[in-house]
Amino acid sequence: MKKDEFGKTAWLKAAERGKVEILEKLWDWAKELQLEPEELRTELFFSKDEYKERAWLKAAEIIQIDILEKLWDWATELQLKPEELRHELLLSKDMFGKTVWQKAVEAGQVEIIEKLLDWNKELRLKPGDLFHGLLLPKTSKEKQSGTREQKEVKFIYERNCRMG
Repeated sequence: MKKDEFGKTAWLKAAERGKVEILEKLWDWAKELQLEPEELRTELFFSKDEYKERAWLKAAEIIQIDILEKLWDWATELQLKPEELRHELLLSKDMFGKTVWQKAVEAGQVEIIEKLLDWNKELRLKPGDLFHGLLLPKTSKEKQSGTREQKEVKFIYERNCRMG
């Protein structure tokens, strides 16, 4: 797929602008071309821009749950392995080291955090591994108290564990 001067494909531009209908059309065209699953993965699903960000993080930046859901559906259609889903989607980081979880907390998007937790359960990943990998303190101050975002995600995580 062609890239512009910023390393962005139409796929990435559609994701960062919240255009789910364009993503759907691009996906349909790729399937009409009978691309192999590996080509779909590399040319569309896992394509990156100049900042090494994928459509998943682009959708997270603008808090588009419908695009995240659509991307998740396509990931399962591509039969991505649980570890790929975990590392390439659930725990992937933008150029500033932020995950989709952190972006959702910063924007106050509890619905997205709950959806991410549901996907974590769907993969049957150990909740503790995800939680500790996501919220591992970085500084001595964070070790003592944790950041506001860490506390909010921890609260939602613990509530979700009790309910599910």
